[in-house]
Amino acid sequence: MVYVISKDSKPLMPTKRHGKVRRLLKQGLAKVVRREPFTIQLLYDTTTYTQPITVGVDIGSKVIGVSAITDKQELFSAEVELRQDIKKLLLERREYRRNRRYGKTRYRKPKDANHVSTIGWHIVNRLKQQYDVEITFGSITKAKRTEMGLEKTHRNDAFVIAGGSKDVNRATEWYFGKYFRRQNTSLHKANLIKGGIRQSNTVKEVKGFKRFDRVRYNDQIGMRWIL
Repeated sequence: MVYVISKDSKPLMPTKRHGKVRRLLKQGLAKVVRREPFTIQLLYDTTTYTQPITVGVDIGSKVIGVSAITDKQELFSAEVELRQDIKKLLLERREYRRNRRYGKTRYRKPKDANHVSTIGWHIVNRLKQQYDVEITFGSITKAKRTEMGLEKTHRNDAFVIAGGSKDVNRATEWYFGKYFRRQNTSLHKANLIKGGIRQSNTVKEVKGFKRFDRVRYNDQIGMRWIL
């Protein structure tokens, strides 16, 4: 599946016509704007007609499932793994603040209070601002999933929530995403060095690479980890 946006960056219907996509790219009538999921932007004026699409979101404590369907085809399927280190980091931050009065660290002005909310309702409330949202329950989803003979996964539950049925063709591929800690705003490292001094936490880049940069090595694409 190739996802398409218009010249004005509005979403269009995705396509499976890979030959046409290659011709558009070769003729300079489109450009690649994202590798995963593979998305192109048209460079010429076109109509912006789209079919009605229903998105199902199955919100778990660790994984979120997403499915987007029309009345005949599943267009997108994904699972996103949420971060599980937030509580641990908040406890560490509290400990840092408690020890700041004793440690040899420079003063940092306090930030605004961070309010931690339930991720599920946060997503629902954000979606309600722009779309019509209906909330279903796990027992209903389970019954429909069992009726269709689908295994228990978050993306399958999302497919059921979106209104998927045996008449809707499933996507042949699905995506997996994972949230990572993007940056470490701590001024100092946790472990003390000789003399009871904390080292400055200033390493943001090594030899041109940053954390989670995507690289190619020996014809393989992966992630380069900088700890």
